[in-house]
Amino acid sequence: MTDEINMLDDSEYIIIPNPIYDVVFRYLMEDPESAMIVLSTLIDEKILNLKNKTPKQNRSLNPIQLQISSSVDNPRLFQIDFEATVRWSNGEEEVVGIEIFKSTQSDDIHKFEWFLNQYHRDKSQQTSLYPQKNSQRVIRVFLLSFVIENEINDLVIKPGSLKTGIFRNSQLAAGNRFIEKMDSDFVVVQLPNISRIEAGDFENDNYKKELFALLKLFDQKLKLRKDGHRLMIAGLHIPESILLVVRRLQWALAEFYGIDEHIYAEEERLAHIMHQENQIAYYLNKLYFLEKPDQTLNSKTQTETNLIA
Repeated sequence: MTDEINMLDDSEYIIIPNPIYDVVFRYLMEDPESAMIVLSTLIDEKILNLKNKTPKQNRSLNPIQLQISSSVDNPRLFQIDFEATVRWSNGEEEVVGIEIFKSTQSDDIHKFEWFLNQYHRDKSQQTSLYPQKNSQRVIRVFLLSFVIENEINDLVIKPGSLKTGIFRNSQLAAGNRFIEKMDSDFVVVQLPNISRIEAGDFENDNYKKELFALLKLFDQKLKLRKDGHRLMIAGLHIPESILLVVRRLQWALAEFYGIDEHIYAEEERLAHIMHQENQIAYYLNKLYFLEKPDQTLNSKTQTETNLIA
């Protein structure tokens, strides 16, 4: 495998395993330094300390051995949990939880919506019936393989009160059934929109440059023509701040024995499970809206207008 690795200093283009796959992304995030860079860049805050809090049974790099965390009544997106000490821009430090979710296919939009419906319901119950005291703040980051808005078409959205797109600094004006259920501690990445971002959207802002370069590592249009398990990225344009992340991905090709077999297993043996989970999530969402007469249930056809292959 080592002959597949082109070091950053030796080539204009380098090959990395495709991090859209769960097994590759988990390998990346198992490295504390790489995970700290990824998360601090995504939330745009300084992380001083980071601990992976994902249960050990859910940290296997073998997708066949990995315990499936979903159930019939609770289909879930791929998720990794961390506890981080964050230094905010005002200088204050706080220990927070960071949950990072990732989808692999466009149909995962149903599991994403089911998560939001549960979150919205649980938050309403805690506020009105069971108020929580001294609960830890949790930041939730979503790397989505589909889009949830067709209004500003930004790559990264921070819902908050302003509902702002990071790269274009545009605000969402229209109501959005996904974003309306989020709060200021959500960060949403719409990976298909990376092709919509132009140099003028980030070239005069160092943070946006780093964020774009990081997310470019997930650009599915960079897949090798004969091998979708690999991406070819422009090594000369990688900011120094994320070099460690790129090298971690490169190292997977040498250190992670049988990586392709694991990816094939994820693609083929688990595909039917993920399809079933998305079907279950779709019908659970329908039931949720039926129980909420004040909500509008979108048809499956309307939902599918949000999907981008």
